[in-house]
Amino acid sequence: MFEQAVLPARPLAGRYWAIGMATTGELLLVSFVVLAPMIWPQLLPRAQSMIRLTLSVEPSLAPKPFPIVHARPAMRPLQFRGPILIAPATVPARVPIIEDAPVPPGEFASGITGAGGPADLSHLGLGSLPQPLRLQPLSPPEAPKAVPAAEPPSTRAPIRVGSGVQMARLIKKVEPVYPAIAKQARISGTVELTGIIGADGRIRELRVLSGHPLLAKAALDAVRQWIYEATLLNGEPVEVIAPITVTFRLN
Repeated sequence: MFEQAVLPARPLAGRYWAIGMATTGELLLVSFVVLAPMIWPQLLPRAQSMIRLTLSVEPSLAPKPFPIVHARPAMRPLQFRGPILIAPATVPARVPIIEDAPVPPGEFASGITGAGGPADLSHLGLGSLPQPLRLQPLSPPEAPKAVPAAEPPSTRAPIRVGSGVQMARLIKKVEPVYPAIAKQARISGTVELTGIIGADGRIRELRVLSGHPLLAKAALDAVRQWIYEATLLNGEPVEVIAPITVTFRLN
């Protein structure tokens, strides 16, 4: 009999629908409660906080006494109290002039004399006064001895080679370095120089007389290092003016 019974399924579907509606409503209510303070903050009740302030009252301290400053009396300007000068009623017609007797030079009193003779100083415990010292005039200082003046060194002018003076013998010769620019330009020739050979045989002054500018500097640099044998004149070395020729050749 129950095998052919057919139960309607509608009440079960309605129950599910009611559960879903209730759950949705609860979620909406919870969401509203959470989001309402964020959207309408003025609806929240104002919280009143009570803070109890406790102030510690220290016992009143007695005021410190101020230091007593004693007023100093004002300094009064010093006043000179001396005898009052009074002008004489009359001026004498003649004023006596007191003249001291001149003391002879070289003589001094040996003691103190009074009206009745030499004064007695024994009661003062000073004893006899020492005799005055006689100062002798100092002798004039000796004149400093004259120092003989040193003889000035002989300033002999350099002698030119050729006027009875032979050319000094070359001891050290430095070959000039051929300039690379002059070598590339195929420049050759001679450079004429004149120089002063010192008494020690070294070149003291040097200048160019003629020659190509590209070769002149190399010639000067080399000749400045040359050393000659000292030229003697009457047994003394002298400076000589000598011509110097430097030749540049392309190999």
